[in-house]
Parts: sequence; structure tokens; C-alpha cells
Amino acid sequence: MKYVIANWKMNMVLEDIKSWYTKFSESLNRYGMSQDIQIILAPASVHIPIVKEVFKDLPVKIASQDVSRYDKGAHTGSLGSFQLKEFCDYCIVGHSERNEDMQTVLEKRDMVIKNSLTPIVCFTDPKDCVKVYTQNSLIAWEDPSNISLNGNYRPKDPGEIDEQSKMIINMLPEDAVLIYGGSVNKDNVAGLNSMEHIKGLLIGNASLDPEHFYEIALKFGA
Repeated sequence: MKYVIANWKMNMVLEDIKSWYTKFSESLNRYGMSQDIQIILAPASVHIPIVKEVFKDLPVKIASQDVSRYDKGAHTGSLGSFQLKEFCDYCIVGHSERNEDMQTVLEKRDMVIKNSLTPIVCFTDPKDCVKVYTQNSLIAWEDPSNISLNGNYRPKDPGEIDEQSKMIINMLPEDAVLIYGGSVNKDNVAGLNSMEHIKGLLIGNASLDPEHFYEIALKFGA
């Protein structure tokens, strides 16, 4: 299985979500999608139940963009794994934009697994892959030299991505799943698809355009 994850971040209102659904479903019905691709949508927390309902007829899964490190209790404004599992199958943990320390990331990861969800655990330093990986998790390398800025993609030598992804996966058990995040778009996805160690994509800016996102998923499943 390969994973294509849309992280919508703090974007979209209801009208945008409905329009995204319409355009994406049209592309899906017209051209199809490889059964080896799992599409995962990570909307803003306020929209999670709505996205689950709107997309219920499509082969997609829902993820939370963040999660609490705590089980339950007096944590105003937080979302617990035990609550999210009513709507989600995945939770993004430790995204670089949150600037969380490693202990917080690991506590969130473990709480997600405890509640029978799959964490997508982010890291930027390749050496941290060993710390963030555990069974029943996906790990997402957010390449700091290749993360898009203000919607502008930052190209990087594919050879460097391939070399570093091999280094990461060689430090991990054979069943580890490595997701790549960093200026992923329709122009570079074919190159990423050729890298055998990369089994998924974490897509930010390009995921806001449903047709662009669909094209990425289609090429990654080729």
C-alpha cells in the first residue's frame, strides 16, 4: 500500500470543501485510481465530521492534523484520540509547523496507538527516524531544505532525496513505512515514485487544488 496524504492545514471553509469534493470525485470517476493508493484527507479539526460525511461514498480515509498528548480530562481546547477515533483512522503527530519537543511527539504517538488509530509521525532530522518509529505507525520525513514556503515550491536534487530516504529506511525495521513531505507537486511526483523507499507523500499546498492533488495521486500509483 502507498499513501497520499492531503494536509489542508488552516485553509478551506465549507463551500471550499464541497467544491473540492465535486472536482475530486469527477476526476476519480473519470480516470479511476490504483487500488494500491490510500488517499488520506486531513482537514481542520472543525471540519472533520463534515468531511467524513461528505466523502463517505469515496475511498478516502480521514486524519486529524493534531491530537492531544493526554488521555482525557481538563484540557480545554484539546482533542483526544478517544474522541477522534469516532471520525478518523489517522492522526498527524509532530508536524514541523508545531515546533514540538520530542517527548511531546512521542507521548502523542503512543496515545494515538493506544486508541487504535494510526499515527503519521513527522520528523525533520533523518537521525530522528529511529526515535519516532514504532510498530503500527507511519513516519513522515519533512525535508526542511525542500518544504514549500508561502505556496512556492523549493526544488531539490532528486538524488539527494533518494540517498537520504535510503539512509532513513536502512536504520529501521523492514516493515517501516516512510512518507515524504517537501514541495510535493505534479511535476516532481514521478521522480519520487521511482524511489523505492518512499511509500507515501505528505502534501500541503498542492493538496488545496483537487485536480492537482488527484494528478499527484494518479502518478504516484502508476
